[in-house]
Amino acid sequence: MGTMIYIERAEYFIPSEEQPLPDVKFVPMLTRRRLSQLSKMVVYVNAAISKDQSPCKVTFASQYGEISQQLKISQALLDTGNVSPAHFSLSVFNASIANATILEKNTAGYSAVFSGKAAFREGLKDCVAALKAGSETERVFIFADEKIPETYAPVAGTPYPNAVCALALRLTTDASKGGRELDETPLEGNFETAAEEAIAFIKQRLG
Repeated sequence: MGTMIYIERAEYFIPSEEQPLPDVKFVPMLTRRRLSQLSKMVVYVNAAISKDQSPCKVTFASQYGEISQQLKISQALLDTGNVSPAHFSLSVFNASIANATILEKNTAGYSAVFSGKAAFREGLKDCVAALKAGSETERVFIFADEKIPETYAPVAGTPYPNAVCALALRLTTDASKGGRELDETPLEGNFETAAEEAIAFIKQRLG
């Protein structure tokens, strides 16, 4: 019998008209003002599952990463030919999880998975594989995607507006800590984006 994986904690955020962004008032104002929609969602779900817990390694996955910040960088290059180091640092793929772990004071380390529209399931596999390897007993998995800028809509190759969400799972091999066993079987449905698959996981496995 293989190693069993349990969901110790789970948190997600799906934007709505009533609440387009999560409440991240706990983040210092100067930092908060610089965060994209993606980073705010990642910071929020990570803080929720990490409160009063010992820091552990994280697997982060996303289909588009900091795509809104990346567009700003591209526009700045076209307009001025220059990009500030501060703006560039906010546009890299793993900026959101970097912000989240810095705010948590988590120095355990993280990995970032970019697998296109398979980012959710491949990221979860990466996280589970690390636990089954036996080198650690707890690990966090975070998936998130923000709204694609309208500028990219004609070339995105996905429905617009795209599905948006953030999901964090604190996984463990310790049955005494886990609330429920992680179901690793494929999800039901056809998914055009990784976020659609993540939302299906929320509804089918956490609902």
